[in-house]
Amino acid sequence: LPVGVAVVAGKPLFPRLDKKAFAAPPAKEQPAVSGKKGKAKKNKNDDGAEGIEFDDFTKLDLRVAEIIAAEKIKKADRLLKLTVKAPEERTIVAGIAEHYQPEDVIGRQVIIVANLKPVKLRGVMSHGMVMAAKDGDKLVLTGVSEAIAPGSKVS
Repeated sequence: LPVGVAVVAGKPLFPRLDKKAFAAPPAKEQPAVSGKKGKAKKNKNDDGAEGIEFDDFTKLDLRVAEIIAAEKIKKADRLLKLTVKAPEERTIVAGIAEHYQPEDVIGRQVIIVANLKPVKLRGVMSHGMVMAAKDGDKLVLTGVSEAIAPGSKVS
């Protein structure tokens, strides 16, 4: 800079986040009404997790999808870009690259959540989520026990 030029500090490009502002307020447990008068039953699963209503579950569009193409996403150790047929073709970004190579998943039938809002991950639009089970460090894609038409609803 030439001598005598005044430098003005601008806004930070990456401001610090206030953890308190992003902390979710504690969920209020609403007791579920049981068949007996005056007594309430808490809606908890065997593992202590909060349960959901059946109507919430029916909002999910779970489908069988066939993976027809897969590739690693550059500069992302955990992400694979999957092209699936369910029955329409769609792209899904999945965090499974630490457990699966692209060539190992092609042709597999998996369960996907088809009605999630699209989101951009590492520059790639993802139109759904692949379901997987996790046991410690092991990740296993969920699928079907027999071949079935891509796009079949899971019920």
